[in-house]
Amino acid sequence: MNKSRHLSRQLMTGLLGQGQDSFLPDAWGTGDSDGDLDQVSVLDWRQDLTLLLQQLRDRGYKKVNLVASRFGALQLFDLLATTELPLPLNSVVLWQPYLQSSIFLQQLFRLKIAEQMAVGNKTSQKELEQQLNEGIVEIAGYPISQHLVRSISLLQDISALPAIYRQVPLLWLETSMLPNISPVCEKGMAQLSQCFAAKFQLLQGPAWWNTSELVQSPELIASSIDFLTGVTA
Repeated sequence: MNKSRHLSRQLMTGLLGQGQDSFLPDAWGTGDSDGDLDQVSVLDWRQDLTLLLQQLRDRGYKKVNLVASRFGALQLFDLLATTELPLPLNSVVLWQPYLQSSIFLQQLFRLKIAEQMAVGNKTSQKELEQQLNEGIVEIAGYPISQHLVRSISLLQDISALPAIYRQVPLLWLETSMLPNISPVCEKGMAQLSQCFAAKFQLLQGPAWWNTSELVQSPELIASSIDFLTGVTA
């Protein structure tokens, strides 16, 4: 989120210019919201998302578009697989999505492994998981608990999605310096196409989610706005 809030803001500003309201929840325990990260689980975030949709329905909204970035895609699939949405789902946009919780956790632990290597220590994901049994493990400055990691590992993935979303338009936006779609993306698109009316767009550019400085991605914003406003026109 530290690398993408500015992009989310640009997307929301663009949608507002097209007459669309948008909302960016601040997940409990992750920043300016209440609570601490070591007290939270994915279940808390799922309940908060459901509550937000209920509040939008109560305010008179008739349908919803959902934009999910990185780990947010895993949360989205879990929400759709486990919860009857208070509002009909109109369309979905994915930014650089994770499709498997195991891959996300693997990369999360790699941050700690790299940090330890930088100071001459050696560790492994298995050792870090054992440390979680005894308490909190700090990764990239954030307190990670076994409770949170376990809840992430139990997220429902694409295979659990019901058939009711097969007509829902979905756009996967993948940013890369490579000229062609990767085998991982090809496999992911094959899965998504069984659950949604899915499209894939490869954007050329730097890894906005993983750079030392904030990176602009005007094509990401423009493609998202064009898709969302076209679908809801």
